[in-house]
Amino acid sequence: MNFIHKLKIAAGIKPKEQEDAIERDNLEILTDDKTDVVFAKTLLKNNGNFFYCDTKDDLIKTLQALSKKMNGSVFFCPEEILQKVLNHSSIQQSQNPSECGIILSSCEYLIANQGKVMLSSKQLGANMIKNLPKEHVIVAYASQIVKNLNEAMSGINTRYIHEGLPSTITTITSKRDHNKNIGDGNIKNLSVLLIEDFKY
Repeated sequence: MNFIHKLKIAAGIKPKEQEDAIERDNLEILTDDKTDVVFAKTLLKNNGNFFYCDTKDDLIKTLQALSKKMNGSVFFCPEEILQKVLNHSSIQQSQNPSECGIILSSCEYLIANQGKVMLSSKQLGANMIKNLPKEHVIVAYASQIVKNLNEAMSGINTRYIHEGLPSTITTITSKRDHNKNIGDGNIKNLSVLLIEDFKY
């Protein structure tokens, strides 16, 4: 059974099963690992959480499980389309980030070789990363996974070629290190919910 298939089985509503499956599997990056597997392994090694959601119902149940794990924390969600998902999940939300324990957003890219998430002002609006909750839940499509930062920047330049680059482009990580280029605000407790081709 491959690594991503194990995560599909363990995803979302049974976090203990997910932890057990991860412990049984080796997080070493193999030469034949696909990009989504590389990202998942790297994120997990960096102390992040990875959930694979096959359906919209899986996505909602996973969000509910994360909310329960955080003792029913209020969600901050700047994006209208994801606000609707939270409404379907019956999860409490607020438009004031200082009142919230979790932020939910989409992203620009997932960077496989570093287990990082690229965000822009398209997801965050005028909010500064350092002023947002430490618990950050990302909803991303499998097509948003790229191999490295250069590929992500190339994708950003192509995506916004006609409308101009977003005012803010940044990356967040769940790995604390001594890299002076990463401020404390960019280190989050990351949970990535990967979805395939369904629309949320």
